[in-house]
Amino acid sequence: MNPFELFQSRRCIRSYTGAPVSDGELQKILQAANTAPTAMGQYENVHLTVITDAKLLAEIEAACAEFMGQPGSHPLYGAPTLVVASSRFPGEAMANPAYSDAAILVHTMSLAATALGVGCCYIWGAVVALSGRPELVKALGLPEGFVPCCGLVLGQSEESYAPREIPQNRIGVNYVG
Repeated sequence: MNPFELFQSRRCIRSYTGAPVSDGELQKILQAANTAPTAMGQYENVHLTVITDAKLLAEIEAACAEFMGQPGSHPLYGAPTLVVASSRFPGEAMANPAYSDAAILVHTMSLAATALGVGCCYIWGAVVALSGRPELVKALGLPEGFVPCCGLVLGQSEESYAPREIPQNRIGVNYVG
């Protein structure tokens, strides 16, 4: 698959069979995160947490469902793996790069998952809900000073990826000069 087919194929998968990704696939996805850029190349300011513990996933999902005002919903879509991207926040002025670093890690992993045919979906609400629960943040075992920013669920799915037509005008563009 060439890069443009990959970009046109990437989408969020929201149904999972419950089967996990293989260790080999997971390692390739995590390795892809290591190719992502970070602000000033400071990779020490980002951290990934791979969660496969069913009990913890259920607690995170319940916190998110409650946070969204939809108790009983399944905002992790039954995926057996959640990868949380966290950043170190050295100060308020650095908040944007810290979130951007986490987001680009997740996006790069999503492209790798798409290339491998592994189901994936960006997760924001669950990470916001998780961040409001100190006991859940503690369960992540993060290094000191790191804050969960965003995540990616992974798992096997009966859905597949295929290139699709992308409207060229979804994002406004202006030219200066």
